[in-house]
Amino acid sequence: MKRGVLVSLLLWSGLPWSGAGASPAGDLLRQGEYARAYSAAQASGDSLTASRAAAAVAEYRRGGRDWVDRAVASAQAAAAASPSNPDAQLALGSALGLQARAGGYTLGALRTAHGARAALEQALTLAPARADVKVVLAEWHAGAWAKAGIFSGGNAGQARTLALAAAQAAPENVFVQTHAGLSLALLRDPQAGRILAQAAALAPTDALDRDVQALAQQTLATLK
Repeated sequence: MKRGVLVSLLLWSGLPWSGAGASPAGDLLRQGEYARAYSAAQASGDSLTASRAAAAVAEYRRGGRDWVDRAVASAQAAAAASPSNPDAQLALGSALGLQARAGGYTLGALRTAHGARAALEQALTLAPARADVKVVLAEWHAGAWAKAGIFSGGNAGQARTLALAAAQAAPENVFVQTHAGLSLALLRDPQAGRILAQAAALAPTDALDRDVQALAQQTLATLK
């Protein structure tokens, strides 16, 4: 398949789902009711879940740029309220990544992408053992490398190392396996197909897993 098709499909698509709390908004998020989850989270002052939900609308329901902006604003609020919370930094990095992707090949998008990397690196500093943090940072590096090579700040070697470490650490996690495979696919690593197939074969635990698996299956089809 053409590299450009894969880049447009995958670039910075990592969304953090771990740790969605037991709350009405969290329940709606797991059920795939992303827009309702956002409204419920906003009403309850849960900026972190609001960011995750808004990002999910943008990524899985084609919600458009407004939803990306909502994801960023909510993540910024969560990070400002609790800067030492790795989940807040992870949400911020993921939301900024989506915003950078929407910005295309512009200097503004590049600056936003670098902000995404800084937040993801902060999340990894705060939680160095977490596989979900590793895999989202891996996908940032892989996506940046695929988009603009060394000029983007992406590091293919770091992307591969983080992706494989995350996949090994969380073999039953749909999100981690899928995004490890996506990272490797962006690098044209032959291990991508195996890991994506493993992600697609796992039993989903909720609607979020099913949406993530759909992305794994879609990407597998492009690799054939």
